[in-house]
Amino acid sequence: MAEVIKIVLTGGPCSGKTTALSYVSEKLKEQGIEVITIEERATKLILSGKTPQNMGRYEFHKLLFELELAEENEKTELAKKMPCDRVVMLFDRGLLDNKAFVTQEEFDRYSSLNGANEDIIRNSYDAVFHLVTAADGAESYYNLTNNKARNESIEQAKKLDEEILSVWTGTPHLRVIDNSTSFDKKLERLMTEILSFLGIPKHFEIERKFLIDYPNLNFLNNIKTCRKIPITQAYLTTPDEGYFRIRKRGEGKNAVYIKTVKIKISDIKRIEIENYISEKEYNEYMSKKEYITGIISKDRYCIVWNSTYYELDVYPFWNDKATIEIELLSENQQYKLPDFIKLIREVTFEQEYRNLALAQKYGKNGFYSNLQK
Repeated sequence: MAEVIKIVLTGGPCSGKTTALSYVSEKLKEQGIEVITIEERATKLILSGKTPQNMGRYEFHKLLFELELAEENEKTELAKKMPCDRVVMLFDRGLLDNKAFVTQEEFDRYSSLNGANEDIIRNSYDAVFHLVTAADGAESYYNLTNNKARNESIEQAKKLDEEILSVWTGTPHLRVIDNSTSFDKKLERLMTEILSFLGIPKHFEIERKFLIDYPNLNFLNNIKTCRKIPITQAYLTTPDEGYFRIRKRGEGKNAVYIKTVKIKISDIKRIEIENYISEKEYNEYMSKKEYITGIISKDRYCIVWNSTYYELDVYPFWNDKATIEIELLSENQQYKLPDFIKLIREVTFEQEYRNLALAQKYGKNGFYSNLQK
């Protein structure tokens, strides 16, 4: 059975998604990777005569969601049966894009009818790449002549772009491809990010970590492109599997569970291998207390700020400080921290601020004590 990797290309009107879909597909095939593309369905539906105006917004998006879900399920099963090691499913918009066009209540209603919810959908894709609309940063190139189903003004396009970005904020791997370069370079930057995510030539995790003053949580919660996600993670060393991490991301029925193995290359660079596991597997690992070397819980604020994705972690044992991380493509890549945080210092190279060290210092005993209450 082939490993199926789901990658979404999203963004506002006139962002280059359709061109990018073809470009990325061809480049991946040149790398010897099998690709299945899923084209945007909304435009086809509108051009067939079914529109939000003549069907009603709810009924249109309910139908769109059902058609997209059916196609995704069908092609996922097809991908699994392909005679290769892995298949990339490349989407021109994913199921969650629908949420940007309806109310929360409407989205919850028709997604639940199909056995889904927002958090599960967000975590069902492996990576999301948001191409910023030309209306934001490349206004002279903004036009809708190649898509008869769209009619947004520049301001409407910018607002919709932000709305779409906000619904995807919090996905496990999100990158924003802005209009700071030519469109050809935009496509090249997108491809570099995708190849890095896929681990070509190697899957390196390159992160920088910073200690900051405790943030204004009200301010964070009011950022459009910010999402709070509760996380619990444990570090284990077992006789059969060696050293690894398990993580619960989210709460209740909406939670997802991930197992991660990291191989250190340098203080800033690691090879990272991640796989989803079931709730049952997660609980079985958590029951192996004798192999757990540390447990930690935190609230993670996933933030998009100036086209960059940050992860800001707030811990229950600190009330005066927090940490923020940024993932980079290379060790010497330039970066800038958000202007709303107050930096104490970089702690990338300080062992005591690694998550394992924090888990061992603050987490394990307190976690089991709470379980017994």
